[in-house]
Amino acid sequence: MAYINRLLTGEWVDPITRLPNEEFAKEIITELENSKELFYLMRVDLDFPASNDDVSKFVLSRVSSVIKHSVRIPKDFVCKFGDKSFGVVIHGITDVELNKIAQRITDSLQYLLLTYGDEKIKIDCNIDIKTVGGAR
Repeated sequence: MAYINRLLTGEWVDPITRLPNEEFAKEIITELENSKELFYLMRVDLDFPASNDDVSKFVLSRVSSVIKHSVRIPKDFVCKFGDKSFGVVIHGITDVELNKIAQRITDSLQYLLLTYGDEKIKIDCNIDIKTVGGAR
């Protein structure tokens, strides 16, 4: 119940993306590491130019939407992870399906061209995938 209260009060919610924040994600990942079920943790690191904090916040809010629409909500768990990173916890899929999700995120972000004022913003990303859980 403590997890839910901290989410509902906004303590564990990123104010820009409205996703669970890194602190919450670390708590969940710690729990998953001891799980008998195998989970995949996908880290999406972004690279984009931002002339100021407003531009960065704009890009992060748009990217969070793209990532959420690229995964299997509500089965997959998306969170904000660091300044320009997102995490996705995925389970119950094959390696082929996992790679399709990673490719869908990469393609969606590469084709996304954002405009903020006079700025045209192109986004690059790097996706790293590791397994957690699967304890026997």
